[in-house]
Amino acid sequence: MHWVFLTLAIVGEVLGTSLMKVFSSEGHVLIGTLIAMSTVGISYLLLSQATRRISVTFANAAWEGLGMVLITGVSFLWLQEQISPLQLVGIVLSLIGIMVVHHGYHQADEAVQEAV
Repeated sequence: MHWVFLTLAIVGEVLGTSLMKVFSSEGHVLIGTLIAMSTVGISYLLLSQATRRISVTFANAAWEGLGMVLITGVSFLWLQEQISPLQLVGIVLSLIGIMVVHHGYHQADEAVQEAV
């Protein structure tokens, strides 16, 4: 269930940020801000539930990194924003960072189990 919480937290962040951009672009800055604050607040609540079973290091890396990747995808596909080659390099490095943190997360679990 903790992975579901993490997934929903990421989706909430992406949804809130994307809707903020849409509403703000149409001149509804207050509505966009309120939607973003609400969805990101719920996202933090879900993230806190996920960290009950997932390390906060990995959960935060996944939440921020995957959120950034998905928001970039939404920006490009839905909002018709351009993505520079340097931004693509940053996305690839973020994904690599998440994988490294995830690998370290499993190594830490194995070390704890061996100690017991």
